[in-house]
Amino acid sequence: AIAMWTQNRDGLTRLKTNSSTVGGRLSYAITPQIKLLAEIGYSQIKPDGAPTQKLAKLTLGPALSTGPGLFDRPELRLYVTNAKWNAAANAAAGPAGLTGAGDGKTNGTSFGAQVEVWF
Repeated sequence: AIAMWTQNRDGLTRLKTNSSTVGGRLSYAITPQIKLLAEIGYSQIKPDGAPTQKLAKLTLGPALSTGPGLFDRPELRLYVTNAKWNAAANAAAGPAGLTGAGDGKTNGTSFGAQVEVWF
């Protein structure tokens, strides 16, 4: 699990931005080499004089690993992520929004594969 809070101040405008994030990951080993993973997270950014930007996400997927421990590597993960955000977060991403398509959507689903190796 992780929780973070930061405050930044622009050197020119002196405007500040408060940011916070909380989230965590669960790992359950079905066998010594196969795990089920779940990750949940929530972030928000509050710039001075602008609406609060909010994002929530849930990621689920299986993993193929060298061992059952949370930190055993290398690990190959397949995942699907569903995210929801507000209009302020979409506007802050620019004209194309967070989906990159300029469609004004405030939710989306992505999927893929990822490899993590430590040495």
